[in-house]
Amino acid sequence: MTPINVLKEQEVPGTPLLLFDCTLASGAVEHWSTHNVTVKGQQYLSRVLKHNIFDLTSSPEAATDGVSTVSITLANADSFLSSIERNIGWKGSGLVVTFLFFDLSNQSAASNSQVMFRGIANPPDQSTESTLRLSFTNTLNLQRVYLPAVRIQRLCPWNFPSSAAQRQEAVSGGTQGAFSPFYQCGYSPDQTGGVGNMNAGSPYTSCDYSRAHCQQRGMFSMDDQNNVTARFGGIEFVPASIVVRTYGSKTSQISTPLPNETLYNDFVPLIYGTGWYQPPIVFARNDGNLTHFEVLLGMGQINGVISVIVNNTQIPAGVNGTNMTATGWYNVISYGTRNGSFNPDFSNSAGQPLGDPYGSMAFLSLVVPNSISNGTSFPAVDVLIEGLQLAQYDSSGRPWI
Repeated sequence: MTPINVLKEQEVPGTPLLLFDCTLASGAVEHWSTHNVTVKGQQYLSRVLKHNIFDLTSSPEAATDGVSTVSITLANADSFLSSIERNIGWKGSGLVVTFLFFDLSNQSAASNSQVMFRGIANPPDQSTESTLRLSFTNTLNLQRVYLPAVRIQRLCPWNFPSSAAQRQEAVSGGTQGAFSPFYQCGYSPDQTGGVGNMNAGSPYTSCDYSRAHCQQRGMFSMDDQNNVTARFGGIEFVPASIVVRTYGSKTSQISTPLPNETLYNDFVPLIYGTGWYQPPIVFARNDGNLTHFEVLLGMGQINGVISVIVNNTQIPAGVNGTNMTATGWYNVISYGTRNGSFNPDFSNSAGQPLGDPYGSMAFLSLVVPNSISNGTSFPAVDVLIEGLQLAQYDSSGRPWI
């Protein structure tokens, strides 16, 4: 077969063709090109509408004389690519782009092939009724992984295990432990020691990552076997408005909660060591005399909270059985363990919690009097925190006990 370097010098070398081989997280491989062709017995579907593979620069951000990011627009009128995003997800998929000259009239390769790019997929950049745009970061780019890796969002960010092998790994993380992509969710009702609800005798194989689906699968608070789960990592709860009356006032008024809509798509904080910082406030609601806050501390299991200051006033830790209305108080509801916890400040008439469990995230309940914050705006909240608990190992690689 004629080499590329020889064929390109000819007056009619053939059609330059790019082949895109995308390996999904499930192990399945999708094959695309700009033309519907078969190369080495493998059919490539003509889904590629646009790409930037030929946009070379002399010194891109993460490589030399190469492509740092590839963006491709794929035909998606049949919603096939959208179903992959819902059931598997494009993020983390591997892409290999191969170049060759192709003889379209004879439907055969005219030259040898050469790999031009290897990359890792980001979440879809754009999805319309007819197209899906994906971007892939070069595997040689040391900045291809976002840190922190989890964003504040309404849908659960944890990967749902869809196969028996993934559910077995989800029980305890397998050889990767807490670093397994399926550990935070942990849905595994058909495995020994697993948790979750079955679907008419069979395990669920997909999830849309909503609160409703998480409850249906028994991972929101408790499964059918009374195993505590509370793994949901989405942040969507905002308490309802209530009628309140301030101390000494003769009239009542409606207290509307303040949801912090601006924090969505921000990163969940990732805290190492001990230090001061301003964590994101999820929402606030005033009950007439006190303002109740939910404050997201960070991702993963932390050591603890040392001090909390609101509008330059130190707030003490809550003490059971003590009236702390004058000073306010805070309680760490979840330290970021795999099984989250619910804020008891927001529950229904039966005492059942209404909020989110913040699975694998640390958060605290903060209550302050009107003299510090009246609930009409978000105050300045500073927290002195002892950050993530880190595993320690000896010289042989075994964890210290």
